[in-house]
Amino acid sequence: MRWTVTFVCMVAGLLIVSAYACASTPLTAHQEHARKLGDALQYAVPLSGLALTFVLAPENSSSYRENFDTGELLHLDGSPRHDLLLAMGRSFLLTEGLKYAINETRPNGGSHSFPSGHASIAFTGAEFIRREYGWWWGVPAYAAASYVGWSRVDSREHYTRDVLAGALIGIAVNHDFSEIKTRFGMLSIAPALMNAGGDSAEHGPVANVPGLNVNLRY
Repeated sequence: MRWTVTFVCMVAGLLIVSAYACASTPLTAHQEHARKLGDALQYAVPLSGLALTFVLAPENSSSYRENFDTGELLHLDGSPRHDLLLAMGRSFLLTEGLKYAINETRPNGGSHSFPSGHASIAFTGAEFIRREYGWWWGVPAYAAASYVGWSRVDSREHYTRDVLAGALIGIAVNHDFSEIKTRFGMLSIAPALMNAGGDSAEHGPVANVPGLNVNLRY
C-alpha cells in the first residue's frame, strides 16, 4: 500500500513538473511569428468582410427580408453591415460568457482557455463573407481563419478543442436558425422563456427561464 501511494505521488509530481516546464518553455521564433500573425489575422478577416460590404453586392439579393424596417435589430435581416455587426456581437458575448463560466486553464498556464476568442472572431468574419458573397471569397477567408486557429494551438495559447469550439461559435452566430428545411418539414428554433413549473397558487410565483422553442412544421 505504501509503495502504491509513493508511486502515485511520484507520477503526480512528474505530471505537475512536466506541465510547468511546458508552460514556462519560451516560444521558438517560428511560434512567436505564428502567434503575432494570428493576432493580426483575427481582426483582418472580419475587417475584410466589412470592406466587402462597401464594394460588393450580396451574392443572393433575396436574403434581404421584407421586414427590414421593422426594427428587429437582434435578428439577421439581410443588411450586410447590420448582419456583420450582429454576428460579431453575438460571437463576443457567447465566447466571453463561456470563457468566464468555464475558466479552463490554457496549455501555457493562463486562464480562460475555452473557447478560443481568436478563432471565434476569425470564423465569424469568414462565415459572414461566405454567406454574403459565396465561396469564391469564402475560401480565402476560411483559410485565413484556419491559420488563426492553428497559430493558437502552435503557440500553446489554446487546446485544439478550444479552437474548434470557437470556430463553431463563429459559424453559428451568422445564422438565426429560425427556419431550417429538413426532409420531414420546416424546423424552427428560436429563443423563448420557459415556465419553470409549479402552480403559482401553491408554490408562489412561477419563474421563467431562458430556453429554446423547437417546432417542426410538416
